[in-house]
Amino acid sequence: MVKSKKYLNSYVYFEIIFVILPLLISIAFLTLAERAVMGSLQRRYGPAVSGFAGILQPFWDGFKLAVKEPLLPANATTGAFFAAPLISVCICVASWCTVLLTDLQLGGLILLLLSSLAVYGVMLAGYSCNSKYAFLGCLRSVSLMVSYELVISVLILCITLFFYDGAGFKCLSFAEANSQLSLVLLPAGLIFYICLLAETKRVPFDLPEAEAELVAGYNVEYSSLGFAVFFVAEYGNTLLMAALYNIYFLGLLSSSIIALLFVTFVWIRGTLPRYRYDAFMQIGWKSLLPISLSLFAAYASL
Repeated sequence: MVKSKKYLNSYVYFEIIFVILPLLISIAFLTLAERAVMGSLQRRYGPAVSGFAGILQPFWDGFKLAVKEPLLPANATTGAFFAAPLISVCICVASWCTVLLTDLQLGGLILLLLSSLAVYGVMLAGYSCNSKYAFLGCLRSVSLMVSYELVISVLILCITLFFYDGAGFKCLSFAEANSQLSLVLLPAGLIFYICLLAETKRVPFDLPEAEAELVAGYNVEYSSLGFAVFFVAEYGNTLLMAALYNIYFLGLLSSSIIALLFVTFVWIRGTLPRYRYDAFMQIGWKSLLPISLSLFAAYASL
Protein backbone atom coordinates (compact mmCIF):
# COMPACT_ATOMS: atom_id res chain seq x y z
CA MET A 1 0.00 0.00 0.00
CA VAL A 2 2.81 2.40 0.88
CA LYS A 3 4.73 1.60 -2.30
CA SER A 4 1.65 1.99 -4.49
CA LYS A 5 0.91 5.35 -2.91
CA LYS A 6 4.51 6.40 -3.45
CA TYR A 7 4.39 5.36 -7.10
CA LEU A 8 1.08 7.18 -7.53
CA ASN A 9 2.57 10.41 -6.14
CA SER A 10 5.59 10.04 -8.42
CA TYR A 11 3.29 9.54 -11.41
CA VAL A 12 1.30 12.68 -10.55
CA TYR A 13 4.51 14.72 -10.23
CA PHE A 14 5.73 13.37 -13.55
CA GLU A 15 2.48 14.39 -15.24
CA ILE A 16 2.70 17.91 -13.84
CA ILE A 17 6.29 18.25 -15.06
CA PHE A 18 5.13 16.86 -18.41
CA VAL A 19 2.73 19.80 -18.63
CA ILE A 20 5.05 22.53 -17.29
CA LEU A 21 8.17 21.90 -19.40
CA PRO A 22 6.48 21.87 -22.85
CA LEU A 23 4.45 24.90 -21.77
CA LEU A 24 7.59 26.88 -20.89
CA ILE A 25 9.30 25.90 -24.15
CA SER A 26 6.20 26.83 -26.16
CA ILE A 27 5.98 30.23 -24.46
CA ALA A 28 9.65 30.90 -25.19
CA PHE A 29 9.27 30.29 -28.90
CA LEU A 30 5.90 32.07 -29.05
CA THR A 31 7.56 35.27 -27.81
CA LEU A 32 10.16 34.85 -30.55
CA ALA A 33 7.43 34.31 -33.15
CA GLU A 34 5.50 37.34 -31.90
CA ARG A 35 8.53 39.61 -32.22
CA ALA A 36 9.30 38.23 -35.68
CA VAL A 37 5.73 38.76 -36.92
CA MET A 38 5.60 42.26 -35.42
CA GLY A 39 8.88 43.04 -37.18
CA SER A 40 7.41 41.91 -40.50
CA LEU A 41 4.23 43.96 -39.96
CA GLN A 42 6.26 47.07 -39.14
CA ARG A 43 8.78 46.46 -41.93
CA ARG A 44 11.82 46.08 -39.68
CA TYR A 45 14.14 43.31 -38.59
CA GLY A 46 12.99 41.04 -35.81
CA PRO A 47 15.34 39.23 -33.40
CA ALA A 48 18.07 37.75 -35.61
CA VAL A 49 21.34 38.05 -33.66
CA SER A 50 21.34 35.46 -30.85
CA GLY A 51 21.77 32.08 -32.48
CA PHE A 52 20.39 30.97 -35.82
CA ALA A 53 17.47 33.28 -36.76
CA GLY A 54 17.42 34.61 -33.18
CA ILE A 55 16.41 31.22 -31.76
CA LEU A 56 18.37 31.79 -28.53
CA GLN A 57 16.86 35.23 -27.83
CA PRO A 58 14.01 34.02 -25.52
CA PHE A 59 16.43 32.01 -23.42
CA TRP A 60 18.79 34.95 -22.99
CA ASP A 61 15.82 37.13 -22.03
CA GLY A 62 14.76 34.60 -19.42
CA PHE A 63 18.31 34.37 -18.07
CA LYS A 64 18.50 38.16 -17.84
CA LEU A 65 15.28 38.30 -15.82
CA ALA A 66 16.46 35.48 -13.55
CA VAL A 67 19.71 37.24 -12.57
CA LYS A 68 18.14 40.63 -11.93
CA GLU A 69 17.66 41.78 -8.35
CA PRO A 70 14.08 41.44 -7.04
CA LEU A 71 12.92 44.75 -5.59
CA LEU A 72 10.15 45.28 -3.06
CA PRO A 73 8.29 48.63 -3.33
CA ALA A 74 8.10 50.88 -0.31
CA ASN A 75 5.06 50.22 1.94
CA ALA A 76 4.13 47.15 -0.11
CA THR A 77 2.36 44.16 1.44
CA THR A 78 5.19 41.62 1.29
CA GLY A 79 3.24 38.36 1.45
CA ALA A 80 0.60 39.36 -1.09
CA PHE A 81 3.24 40.92 -3.36
CA PHE A 82 5.15 37.66 -3.74
CA ALA A 83 2.07 35.42 -3.68
CA ALA A 84 0.28 37.16 -6.59
CA PRO A 85 2.47 35.85 -9.47
CA LEU A 86 2.55 32.37 -7.92
CA ILE A 87 -1.26 32.27 -7.76
CA SER A 88 -1.52 33.29 -11.42
CA VAL A 89 0.96 30.72 -12.72
CA CYS A 90 -0.42 27.90 -10.52
CA ILE A 91 -3.94 28.49 -11.85
CA CYS A 92 -2.55 28.52 -15.40
CA VAL A 93 -0.80 25.16 -14.87
CA ALA A 94 -3.89 23.68 -13.18
CA SER A 95 -6.02 24.75 -16.16
CA TRP A 96 -3.63 23.08 -18.59
CA CYS A 97 -3.62 19.92 -16.47
CA THR A 98 -7.42 19.91 -16.59
CA VAL A 99 -7.38 20.07 -20.39
CA LEU A 100 -4.52 17.65 -21.11
CA LEU A 101 -4.55 15.09 -18.32
CA THR A 102 -8.20 14.58 -17.41
CA ASP A 103 -11.34 13.19 -19.01
CA LEU A 104 -13.74 14.71 -16.51
CA GLN A 105 -17.40 14.91 -17.42
CA LEU A 106 -17.46 18.34 -15.80
CA GLY A 107 -14.09 19.43 -17.19
CA GLY A 108 -15.49 22.52 -18.87
CA LEU A 109 -17.12 23.75 -15.67
CA ILE A 110 -13.96 23.09 -13.67
CA LEU A 111 -12.00 25.13 -16.19
CA LEU A 112 -14.46 28.01 -15.83
CA LEU A 113 -13.98 27.83 -12.07
CA LEU A 114 -10.20 27.99 -12.41
CA SER A 115 -10.36 30.90 -14.85
CA SER A 116 -12.55 32.85 -12.41
CA LEU A 117 -9.97 32.26 -9.65
CA ALA A 118 -7.27 33.87 -11.81
CA VAL A 119 -8.75 37.26 -10.89
CA TYR A 120 -7.35 36.98 -7.38
CA GLY A 121 -3.74 36.93 -8.51
CA VAL A 122 -4.23 40.17 -10.44
CA MET A 123 -6.14 41.74 -7.54
CA LEU A 124 -3.36 40.92 -5.09
CA ALA A 125 -0.73 42.27 -7.47
CA GLY A 126 -2.50 45.62 -7.89
CA TYR A 127 -3.43 46.00 -4.23
CA SER A 128 -0.12 44.96 -2.67
CA CYS A 129 2.15 47.24 -4.73
CA ASN A 130 1.02 50.51 -3.10
CA SER A 131 1.00 52.15 -6.56
CA LYS A 132 -1.87 54.01 -8.15
CA TYR A 133 -0.90 52.78 -11.63
CA ALA A 134 -0.86 49.17 -10.49
CA PHE A 135 -4.19 49.61 -8.67
CA LEU A 136 -5.90 51.16 -11.71
CA GLY A 137 -4.55 48.36 -13.90
CA CYS A 138 -5.86 45.85 -11.37
CA LEU A 139 -9.35 47.40 -11.45
CA ARG A 140 -9.39 47.39 -15.24
CA SER A 141 -8.22 43.80 -15.41
CA VAL A 142 -10.83 42.59 -12.92
CA SER A 143 -13.66 44.41 -14.73
CA LEU A 144 -12.42 42.99 -18.04
CA MET A 145 -12.31 39.43 -16.74
CA VAL A 146 -15.73 39.62 -15.11
CA SER A 147 -17.40 41.20 -18.15
CA TYR A 148 -16.08 38.86 -20.83
CA GLU A 149 -15.83 35.73 -18.71
CA LEU A 150 -19.61 35.83 -18.36
CA VAL A 151 -19.98 35.76 -22.15
CA ILE A 152 -17.46 32.92 -22.44
CA SER A 153 -19.37 30.93 -19.80
CA VAL A 154 -22.64 31.31 -21.70
CA LEU A 155 -21.01 30.21 -24.98
CA ILE A 156 -19.33 27.17 -23.41
CA LEU A 157 -22.61 26.16 -21.78
CA CYS A 158 -24.30 26.48 -25.17
CA ILE A 159 -21.87 24.03 -26.74
CA THR A 160 -21.55 21.55 -23.88
CA LEU A 161 -25.29 21.35 -23.23
CA PHE A 162 -26.64 21.21 -26.77
CA PHE A 163 -23.87 19.82 -29.01
CA TYR A 164 -21.60 17.67 -26.85
CA ASP A 165 -22.18 14.36 -25.10
CA GLY A 166 -21.19 15.73 -21.71
CA ALA A 167 -18.92 18.57 -20.68
CA GLY A 168 -15.60 16.72 -20.89
CA PHE A 169 -12.79 17.48 -23.33
CA LYS A 170 -12.55 14.07 -24.97
CA CYS A 171 -16.23 13.53 -25.72
CA LEU A 172 -17.73 13.34 -29.19
CA SER A 173 -17.20 16.65 -30.94
CA PHE A 174 -19.64 18.32 -33.29
CA ALA A 175 -17.10 18.07 -36.12
CA GLU A 176 -17.08 14.28 -35.81
CA ALA A 177 -20.84 14.03 -35.37
CA ASN A 178 -22.10 16.37 -38.08
CA SER A 179 -20.00 18.76 -40.15
CA GLN A 180 -23.04 20.96 -40.88
CA LEU A 181 -23.05 22.12 -37.26
CA SER A 182 -19.92 24.14 -37.96
CA LEU A 183 -22.10 26.70 -39.74
CA VAL A 184 -24.54 26.71 -36.83
CA LEU A 185 -21.76 27.47 -34.37
CA LEU A 186 -20.10 30.13 -36.54
CA PRO A 187 -21.71 33.13 -34.71
CA ALA A 188 -20.72 31.65 -31.35
CA GLY A 189 -17.19 31.10 -32.66
CA LEU A 190 -16.82 34.73 -33.72
CA ILE A 191 -18.03 36.00 -30.34
CA PHE A 192 -15.77 33.53 -28.54
CA TYR A 193 -12.78 34.79 -30.54
CA ILE A 194 -13.48 38.39 -29.51
CA CYS A 195 -13.86 37.34 -25.88
CA LEU A 196 -10.65 35.36 -26.20
CA LEU A 197 -8.77 38.56 -27.05
CA ALA A 198 -10.37 40.36 -24.11
CA GLU A 199 -9.82 37.56 -21.60
CA THR A 200 -6.12 37.33 -22.46
CA LYS A 201 -5.71 41.13 -22.45
CA ARG A 202 -4.52 41.30 -26.05
CA VAL A 203 -4.86 44.27 -28.38
CA PRO A 204 -7.34 45.97 -28.81
CA PHE A 205 -8.38 45.04 -25.25
CA ASP A 206 -5.04 45.56 -23.52
CA LEU A 207 -6.37 48.31 -21.23
CA PRO A 208 -4.95 46.78 -17.99
CA GLU A 209 -1.41 47.17 -19.39
CA ALA A 210 -1.81 50.35 -21.43
CA GLU A 211 1.71 51.79 -21.57
CA ALA A 212 0.63 55.32 -22.41
CA GLU A 213 -1.76 55.47 -19.44
CA LEU A 214 -0.63 53.00 -16.77
CA VAL A 215 3.05 52.34 -17.67
CA ALA A 216 2.64 48.54 -17.37
CA GLY A 217 -0.55 48.09 -15.36
CA TYR A 218 -0.79 45.76 -12.39
CA ASN A 219 2.76 44.38 -12.86
CA VAL A 220 4.49 47.76 -13.06
CA GLU A 221 6.34 47.24 -9.77
CA TYR A 222 7.47 43.69 -10.54
CA SER A 223 10.98 42.86 -11.67
CA SER A 224 13.20 39.80 -11.99
CA LEU A 225 11.38 36.48 -11.50
CA GLY A 226 8.12 38.10 -10.41
CA PHE A 227 7.71 39.74 -13.79
CA ALA A 228 8.82 36.55 -15.55
CA VAL A 229 6.22 34.46 -13.69
CA PHE A 230 3.44 36.90 -14.62
CA PHE A 231 4.70 36.80 -18.20
CA VAL A 232 4.55 33.00 -18.27
CA ALA A 233 1.03 33.00 -16.80
CA GLU A 234 -0.21 35.55 -19.36
CA TYR A 235 1.11 33.70 -22.40
CA GLY A 236 0.09 30.35 -20.93
CA ASN A 237 -3.49 31.61 -20.64
CA THR A 238 -3.32 32.85 -24.23
CA LEU A 239 -2.32 29.38 -25.42
CA LEU A 240 -5.02 27.85 -23.23
CA MET A 241 -7.79 29.98 -24.72
CA ALA A 242 -6.58 29.17 -28.23
CA ALA A 243 -6.64 25.45 -27.32
CA LEU A 244 -10.21 25.80 -25.98
CA TYR A 245 -11.25 27.45 -29.24
CA ASN A 246 -9.88 24.43 -31.12
CA ILE A 247 -11.63 21.95 -28.83
CA TYR A 248 -15.06 23.55 -28.78
CA PHE A 249 -15.36 24.95 -32.30
CA LEU A 250 -13.04 22.81 -34.42
CA GLY A 251 -13.36 19.50 -32.59
CA LEU A 252 -9.63 18.83 -32.18
CA LEU A 253 -6.50 19.92 -30.32
CA SER A 254 -3.97 20.80 -33.01
CA SER A 255 -0.72 22.65 -32.29
CA SER A 256 -0.60 24.04 -35.83
CA ILE A 257 -4.05 25.63 -35.48
CA ILE A 258 -3.09 27.04 -32.08
CA ALA A 259 -0.01 28.60 -33.70
CA LEU A 260 -2.18 30.00 -36.50
CA LEU A 261 -4.57 31.54 -33.97
CA PHE A 262 -1.62 33.11 -32.15
CA VAL A 263 -0.41 34.64 -35.42
CA THR A 264 -3.84 36.23 -35.85
CA PHE A 265 -3.50 37.70 -32.32
CA VAL A 266 -0.19 39.28 -33.28
CA TRP A 267 -1.63 40.48 -36.58
CA ILE A 268 -4.46 42.21 -34.72
CA ARG A 269 -1.90 43.72 -32.31
CA GLY A 270 -0.02 45.30 -35.21
CA THR A 271 -3.19 46.50 -36.97
CA LEU A 272 -5.87 47.74 -34.57
CA PRO A 273 -5.73 50.62 -32.06
CA ARG A 274 -6.65 50.27 -28.40
CA TYR A 275 -10.29 50.76 -27.36
CA ARG A 276 -11.33 53.36 -24.82
CA TYR A 277 -12.44 51.97 -21.47
CA ASP A 278 -16.10 53.01 -21.87
CA ALA A 279 -16.32 51.54 -25.37
CA PHE A 280 -14.70 48.36 -24.16
CA MET A 281 -17.29 47.94 -21.37
CA GLN A 282 -20.19 48.73 -23.69
CA ILE A 283 -19.06 46.06 -26.15
CA GLY A 284 -19.10 43.45 -23.41
CA TRP A 285 -22.36 44.29 -21.63
CA LYS A 286 -24.50 45.88 -24.37
CA SER A 287 -23.44 43.87 -27.42
CA LEU A 288 -21.76 40.54 -26.76
CA LEU A 289 -23.74 39.45 -23.69
CA PRO A 290 -27.21 39.97 -25.27
CA ILE A 291 -26.06 38.25 -28.46
CA SER A 292 -24.66 35.28 -26.51
CA LEU A 293 -27.91 34.94 -24.53
CA SER A 294 -29.86 35.05 -27.80
CA LEU A 295 -27.64 32.31 -29.20
CA PHE A 296 -28.25 30.27 -26.04
CA ALA A 297 -32.00 30.53 -26.60
CA ALA A 298 -31.63 29.75 -30.31
CA TYR A 299 -29.46 26.66 -29.72
CA ALA A 300 -31.87 25.44 -27.02
CA SER A 301 -34.67 25.47 -29.58
CA LEU A 302 -32.77 23.31 -32.11
